[in-house]
Amino acid sequence: MKNNIAVARLWHKLGKYEYFCLKQLIETFPNIQFDFHIVLDQADYQDEWTVKINNLNLNLKTYSKEFMQSYAKMYDIDLQQFDFNKFIHFYHILIGHYLRRVEMYDYMLTYEYDIIFNSKELQEVETCLNDRISFGIYEPDNTNCDKALFTQICQIYQADITSLLKNNNFNLYGCNAGFQGISLKLFDEFLSKSGFDMMLSIFDFGGIYKEDGTEKWGWERTVFDTQEQSFYSLMNQLYSVNFKILNTDNYFFAPCWDDFDGYIDRAMKSNIVHFTGHVKSIKMFDIIEKSLQNG
Repeated sequence: MKNNIAVARLWHKLGKYEYFCLKQLIETFPNIQFDFHIVLDQADYQDEWTVKINNLNLNLKTYSKEFMQSYAKMYDIDLQQFDFNKFIHFYHILIGHYLRRVEMYDYMLTYEYDIIFNSKELQEVETCLNDRISFGIYEPDNTNCDKALFTQICQIYQADITSLLKNNNFNLYGCNAGFQGISLKLFDEFLSKSGFDMMLSIFDFGGIYKEDGTEKWGWERTVFDTQEQSFYSLMNQLYSVNFKILNTDNYFFAPCWDDFDGYIDRAMKSNIVHFTGHVKSIKMFDIIEKSLQNG
């Protein structure tokens, strides 16, 4: 097992918000050594914030989407049939698979660029990281936020996984994938050619548009968009003997939408805030700008 903790995700680029994200993590947990493995949507992007990221002197390795596609081709798959760019979140999964198979990590922290640490009292998180305890943060408004692949995972194991999930998560809380401690042992079933094919069979790579060209909306779109979250959350619980839901009084992810009264105020009561959604709250940008101005 490697001593450092792998931090992995697909990010847009290495720019201002990614700089904030990286700096926030290393300054909040100065006694933990992180290895960052980041897939970049814009791998060639460069600006002054990219330079500042380089000056942080991190253990940072970046990967292009093309590199990750080449990695998948080792399994002799048809990238027209399994079009990762139509299901962009699959890169979140592919980097985890790569870290387990090639880099041989046992544990990984997923970390989105729109995560804000809203408290200096994050001892529960630090303990989980130090002890390699798998953990998740629940979404109180959406227990089904990680259930999109429930049926498919039951099918590949030919069993109802409900009772197994309840061993670690009795209330079957829905967990968000944006900030989660993950046991990479969950990939051990999928390292062989047949295992990789089985993993691919779980997902829908059809994209966000229907055959008639109209965009998917409603529950159909939600199911598609939360596939990666469902995979990591459910599989992490199945393969972690010590999976932990962080204290729900202090840690929860609530909607952070500016156009609904009271949403932001409620979300900001959590020790960690995830600014989900395609349109980010003004509050997130204000927090980041203020932090960067203060050094």
